[in-house]
Amino acid sequence: MHRKMERFLTKYRVPAVVTILVLFGTALALESIGNHLLYRTYGLDLGIFAQTTYDFAHLNINDGTFYHWEPFNQLGDHFDLLLALFSPLSWLFRADWLLLVIQILAVLLGAWGLYRLTRDLCRHELPSLLAMIFMLLQFGVWHAIGFDYHSNVVAACQLPWLILFVRKEKLGPATTVLVLMALAKETVALWLCFVLAALLFDFWRNRRTRCWLLVSTGSCMAYFAAVTLLVMPALGGGASTGFWRYEWMGASMGEVAQWIVNHPIEVMRDFFIDFTADADRGALKTEFFICALASGMLLTFLKPNYLLMLAAPLTMKMLSAYGEGFWGVANHYNIEICIVICTASTLVLSRIKAVRWQTAAFAAAVLLALSTTLYTVDHPRTPIRRDNVNILQSGHYRQPEFDIRTVRKALKMIPSDASVCAATPFSPHIACRDSAYIFPIGLGYNAEYYLILPDHWSYWEQEADMAQEIIADTLKYRILLTDSTVYLLKQRN
Repeated sequence: MHRKMERFLTKYRVPAVVTILVLFGTALALESIGNHLLYRTYGLDLGIFAQTTYDFAHLNINDGTFYHWEPFNQLGDHFDLLLALFSPLSWLFRADWLLLVIQILAVLLGAWGLYRLTRDLCRHELPSLLAMIFMLLQFGVWHAIGFDYHSNVVAACQLPWLILFVRKEKLGPATTVLVLMALAKETVALWLCFVLAALLFDFWRNRRTRCWLLVSTGSCMAYFAAVTLLVMPALGGGASTGFWRYEWMGASMGEVAQWIVNHPIEVMRDFFIDFTADADRGALKTEFFICALASGMLLTFLKPNYLLMLAAPLTMKMLSAYGEGFWGVANHYNIEICIVICTASTLVLSRIKAVRWQTAAFAAAVLLALSTTLYTVDHPRTPIRRDNVNILQSGHYRQPEFDIRTVRKALKMIPSDASVCAATPFSPHIACRDSAYIFPIGLGYNAEYYLILPDHWSYWEQEADMAQEIIADTLKYRILLTDSTVYLLKQRN
């Protein structure tokens, strides 16, 4: 029976791969595009990246006013040049939609890369297809896709291609993949230093590959240092405006690195406990590690050099002072970790000689990944936006907080060249213009139109009060459309 299945899948290899990619691509689109259609994507982060992409396409310097009261170059926050690379496409497709589609395609491309890597290792079709499904079921993938767009997701999913090209000594394509990954974000370049160092253990005896890995590691280190220590500060940022999460260890990146080196026991302890003293959130870390172990980290211990690949993302995740957002299973902060552990797991399972047992092991891994993901998108201990990530429940396909028909009508009433300030769930939809702001930032820049939700959650305190004030200020603002929940206002001349 197994041999017949293998022969069948070998004969219809391309249709089998395409079918899996189409099925999972549809599911990922239901999650990501579905969120966007129902206004469950947000100013932070899709709106920011959509406007940055728009500005790159129009050769403008992004001044960060979309979400800053004072002008601030977005590259000083995250040095993301993939957005510049994608920006010409925004002439054909609006940037918010474009980025979501690119992210989905990047995940599918990465899964295809893992299929190719597995097939190169074990020469059998069914385990290779199961490896692809294994990656597509990782909880880190589903939570990343359910939370807007992030370039590190696009980059991390290409790790299987990087490993495949290095393994086959195709160092030209490997260099291309490496450069594209490093352009995604400065933290990805740091992660790549550990990825390349880990690969040295596998390819040290191959002189050509060893030299390439050494040069590439040094190049990534130099790029990371130049960007974080010179370029980003010159643009008005620090190492990153997110550096505040690590200031409890030191006032600079150098001091933080020194603290980590000098306190290895404390670092290992803090990986597993709540060290902030704000609340007992250590359970979030426990939950993450249990889910990660079930999704393949346990197998990664049988490929110990790949544990080095986990060093940077795990350290940035677990030593962040912003525990609720980082420590658990939600958002996009697990993508590098999940891609590493599913790749390492695949390499370990490919060592099994008997095809029957190899296939059974991959099937078990798929079932574990599926079970873990189903748990994390339903009711984990980690705070999640359940409607965003669980496409199996009806709430994903509804928007109970406001009438989306009113929002769509309001968006059509706003001229394409107008200055607009919008509540965070609407802001990605107005981001592709010269002057766009998340409410209430636009008040500081004298925006012309305001699309707001008076009682919706916000990133800023007092937003509800400010919304009520401008609604009541009929001398300065005219209400163009409202259903008592959504308000479209225009500033009077």
